[in-house]
Amino acid sequence: MKTAFLVALVACLSGACSGNPPPDACNAASTASTCAEARPDRTQAVAHLKEHVSYPATRSEVLAACASTKEFSDAEKQWFIDHLPEGKYTSADDVVQALKL
Repeated sequence: MKTAFLVALVACLSGACSGNPPPDACNAASTASTCAEARPDRTQAVAHLKEHVSYPATRSEVLAACASTKEFSDAEKQWFIDHLPEGKYTSADDVVQALKL
């Protein structure tokens, strides 16, 4: 799973991502409990976004900051990939709003 995350991140950082985020991993084939468990803790995510991301930041830059931390599990990192829309964010609050945390 860690390898898949890193491959997706490298592809994204190299410009392979489209204007939309990757398909949502929490689809009809997933169970609600699996998706809920992957969602990062709001308090921890907000703190990370405020302390470890330099703004303004693109989607790729936010994801890179999340990828390089041990604060989040691989599943939580994948949740960020699946839920953060393409864009340029001026603050942690913008990212939190986009993620609907």
